[in-house]
Amino acid sequence: MSVPKPVEDNATGGPLVVGFKPFEVPGQHLVHGNIFPLALKLVDEDPSVPLGDVIEKIKQLAKDGTIRHLLNKHGVLYFRGLPLKTREELSVFVEAFGFKNEHQEIGLSGIRSQVSKHIKTASELPGTVSMFFHNEYARTNHFPEIVFFYSERVPEQGGQTPLASSLELYDSVKAEFPELVDKLLELGVIGRQYYPSKDDPDAKAIGWNWQDSYGFDIKEGDSLEVQHEKVEKLLREEVKAEAEWQPNGSLHVVQRVPAIRKIKSSGLYSFFNTLSGVYGVAKRLGALEYPYKEKNGPGYKLPSSFGDGSPIPEKYLERIIEIQDSIGFLVPWKEGDIAVVNNYTVQHSRTKFVGERSVLVSLWDDIDDFDRTA
Repeated sequence: MSVPKPVEDNATGGPLVVGFKPFEVPGQHLVHGNIFPLALKLVDEDPSVPLGDVIEKIKQLAKDGTIRHLLNKHGVLYFRGLPLKTREELSVFVEAFGFKNEHQEIGLSGIRSQVSKHIKTASELPGTVSMFFHNEYARTNHFPEIVFFYSERVPEQGGQTPLASSLELYDSVKAEFPELVDKLLELGVIGRQYYPSKDDPDAKAIGWNWQDSYGFDIKEGDSLEVQHEKVEKLLREEVKAEAEWQPNGSLHVVQRVPAIRKIKSSGLYSFFNTLSGVYGVAKRLGALEYPYKEKNGPGYKLPSSFGDGSPIPEKYLERIIEIQDSIGFLVPWKEGDIAVVNNYTVQHSRTKFVGERSVLVSLWDDIDDFDRTA
């Protein structure tokens, strides 16, 4: 398929004439008439161009509304061939986009390390484990709007970051299961997440615990009761979630969230959730049946339900996974590639890999393009 020409650089439709040009990548396709994703490289394809020139161009495109317009239109801006060499330079690059605030992660249920200003590891799970499609933190009411992915090191095999349009996913699920979409719009979903206590052996094995994920205000010497109160306050005020403390000292976080959200700028609906991932991981680990304990490992994989507490039939979840795989774009990482992702309209996952792989992330809040009244 052909790449659209010219690329629009602002809401009025002017040409993108300085700095970047579109290029074709296998697997691109049209979503609502727009290329997904939009791949961009330097006009002169000269890797020796000063990084400062690139930074100034990004700042200009951000200031005049081009970046926001293209993210709204295409969902992903996929850059290749930029003169980025270090993590510190990556920090400066992401700042140039001018997004409002770096996103504070609340409720991390994975392993990430801070490696530079604004920059973290994407995931430290081994290459033997794949990930299911999801919008970042869509299981909560506290999620980033923008996610940067930076390919620092490409493995020998695999390790791609598949991307799928949540708009296209909504269209596909609605066409096949209108009754499911109607029920999700009416009821939303209830998600539950397991966090062991820091002194529980499970915490070391799975890599997270409720004190680190939610206990930002906990001070040395706080009693267990005070720790619980501080975590409950954070959940209530920042995440709009509830705490269910378990007899063994662990925490179940109960989150009532929409599964489908309306985009303000377009009026389109986004299938914005982690339903297939929650189900897929539980199935893989043998934790679909109560008490949802992993069959051969630590931890629990608590299920999501409709907002009235009724179970979501597995036939829907199985088919959603198939649809996601069928519409996904397999990012063909090269070292130095950057994907700027509109988390509100795009899901991501990860394939298994062999060899050393390093993908870094940076999470940001911006204009909040969800219609909270819908």
